[in-house]
Amino acid sequence: MKVDFPEIQSFLTALDNDRREAFLAYVENTYSIYEIWLYARVIGYDLGFNLLEKWVTKNYPKLNRREILLAETVKLEADVDFLRQQVQADLVKPDAAATRIAHLSKELRGHIVETEKMTKSTDRRGLILAGADKVMRELRSIFKGNEDVINALDLAYESVWAALIEER
Repeated sequence: MKVDFPEIQSFLTALDNDRREAFLAYVENTYSIYEIWLYARVIGYDLGFNLLEKWVTKNYPKLNRREILLAETVKLEADVDFLRQQVQADLVKPDAAATRIAHLSKELRGHIVETEKMTKSTDRRGLILAGADKVMRELRSIFKGNEDVINALDLAYESVWAALIEER
């Protein structure tokens, strides 16, 4: 278990073994820090977002797939422009360039579509999870002090969380 932050260590130690292992596996396999934070809140994390983000960044580095796709899109656009310039400078025959440009354009459109899908999916999912978190906080606030209701709500939150995760 990778931990350098004492506050996070305390949170993880307070979890039972199954929840701790499930949480750490979730952190390892999830790209979104927001989803990780919301899951942590469901299982009792009440510290700040920034602290958890620093811990995740240090212990579980993530690739930013959207950023990589955007960088590839820019490179593809540059390749198409370069090829067109070579045709204009008579360095490449137009018929040979046409096939290559068509291929690059198709790949470029695919990257753009994939980036848009990724963005829409992330935005939609983020809104749903943020709404679920808001409801969770409000209900905990309303029933503060009534341990029976709080315990029942916690079980319900975990069930809702599991359903949201399955929708991925």
